[in-house]
Amino acid sequence: MLSSIFENEDVVSLLSKVSSSPRYYDKKKKDSINYEKFSGLEQPMFLLFDALFKYQIIIGDDKYLRDYVHHLELLWYKIDNFHDISEGVCKILVKFCAKKLGYKMQIEEHRREILEYIYQKYIVEGYLFHAVSDVYVSTIRAEGFSPQLYENYYSRFLEIQNKYPGFFSDIDFNHDYVSFTDDFVMACYYAVYSPLYFSNFLCPLSSRKLDLNSYAKRDYIGCFKNLRNMLKVKEISDEDCEKIESLCHDEWKLLKRNESIPTIMLVKRSAFGKDSIHGIEEILQNSKEDIGILAHHIMDYKYDSFNWNLPISSSNIEFVSIPYSKYVVRSIFDDEATNIEVIVPNEEDNTEDGKVSFLLLLGSVLILTGVLFSIIMLYQ
Repeated sequence: MLSSIFENEDVVSLLSKVSSSPRYYDKKKKDSINYEKFSGLEQPMFLLFDALFKYQIIIGDDKYLRDYVHHLELLWYKIDNFHDISEGVCKILVKFCAKKLGYKMQIEEHRREILEYIYQKYIVEGYLFHAVSDVYVSTIRAEGFSPQLYENYYSRFLEIQNKYPGFFSDIDFNHDYVSFTDDFVMACYYAVYSPLYFSNFLCPLSSRKLDLNSYAKRDYIGCFKNLRNMLKVKEISDEDCEKIESLCHDEWKLLKRNESIPTIMLVKRSAFGKDSIHGIEEILQNSKEDIGILAHHIMDYKYDSFNWNLPISSSNIEFVSIPYSKYVVRSIFDDEATNIEVIVPNEEDNTEDGKVSFLLLLGSVLILTGVLFSIIMLYQ
């Protein structure tokens, strides 16, 4: 299972460090693609998820994982920008491919074999990605994936869109396709904010702050406060406000947003006929450029958005759940989403504080009991 790497002890330790220490996550955004989309810890964490995913696909051997994680930790600790971190990951993967293939330090002598191995694992046998709500996973596992043929409220959203063309302008509810990408970092983003038309409506990009927005935090109250404010500003009638809020509530409930886990559907590239890349022979024959850069050329994304409208067999599909909530933000809701507690990432529960709170409460009860007893005795 590809998600199992996130449960490894060494991986957990590194994820905790990157999510809690500015030394690991506070980086320059030099030449970073799509950096304006990311909030807070998202970019450093998504890059780390990507580095771990690539290890699973290309190396896939627990024997080297601890050493690999150690190299990633040094990379995140020393390098101060995301662009160089991304290239650094590829160079580290080259070293570990050499180890797995038995070439060890003989990297230059086996450039072509190492690059062919990466190409075979990551491209020929690799995947394209599509973010899905985890409520659909069990059905897809059993029946395969049919684009747009799953439970949704598109007809109701379309009714609102037709009346207010400015609403949901980023989607055509009549289309019969979904979009795939081979950029795992962006797939993580889409998984957190899926479906984008819904998250963008509840938390418009124009009003997003640097901190994580309410949708990413699964904050029902915050999202619907945003919604009501937006509808008020646009002077929507009370009747339509009620209809829109009801629809958004039903969508939230359908997606089980209070408990949802960001999930990425992986589909074999061969299912799309995308299991080769143009110019691969030139890359394999290149003996002048650094092998890490050439590996980066192979693994760099080729399809920012690739549309597909045909059914996909479950045999070509796998899933990865990313531990976004555990390391970036965690929210606890009661059943009605009325009692929200935001927990600082990776901060251990302070049992001493808990004891003090309990003693204060007990003391208050005893004092109140004493006062009541004194009043009773006074009037006897």
